[in-house]
Amino acid sequence: MILEALTLLLAVFLIMVILRATRHLADEMAEYSRLPLAVSIFIAIWLIYLSVLSYTGVLGDFTMPPKLPLLVIMPLLILITITLFNKATADFAGITSVSWLIYIQSFRIIVELIIWGAHKQGVLPQAVTFEGYNYDVFVGLTAIPLAYYTRHGKTGPVLLLCWNIAGLLILANTVRLFITTAYFPLELGYETSRVDLRFVRLPFLLIAGFFMPLAVFIHALSIKQLIGRP
Repeated sequence: MILEALTLLLAVFLIMVILRATRHLADEMAEYSRLPLAVSIFIAIWLIYLSVLSYTGVLGDFTMPPKLPLLVIMPLLILITITLFNKATADFAGITSVSWLIYIQSFRIIVELIIWGAHKQGVLPQAVTFEGYNYDVFVGLTAIPLAYYTRHGKTGPVLLLCWNIAGLLILANTVRLFITTAYFPLELGYETSRVDLRFVRLPFLLIAGFFMPLAVFIHALSIKQLIGRP
């Protein structure tokens, strides 16, 4: 129960951060006065959608086609791509400090501890944790000192761009590990899926349905911000 509670608390915290960020944009630019409400409604709808998927158990079928990537990951990645070209996103990047978009990625330390705890509970195999082939925790650990030095003007855009790109590549490897473990276990030497059904139910469903896409979006937004600044 502690692990489940930690997952929910992290989700609540990140939602509060997102809503505060949209409120900041609305306060700075009156044209976005309705943005916090719109984002709140979207988050609520998405969480209801995840709840339905969790309750019906449709994601528990690990046969082809892969349900979790198609019903959860892909829709959010498409939305992220569309959002990146939105004027509000560009305006938010313009009023947000470079260091903040780096520092917030430290939430991935907690995510990796949740994944590790899920492994200890038999939900996930060791291969998808930092004890295996998942190196995502290093992105979270490096985010804190990198953000500190960036805030004090001791880093450059090239370093930050490389860090963001590396973060996306590491994240892509993490997603590949999860998909392979669940849907193509033979590639890792397993006869059957090594992912327990609890992973595709709430609250652990938030890992793939909220935490991972959020990390992708923040990386992409940071890259957009760095490229757009003189």
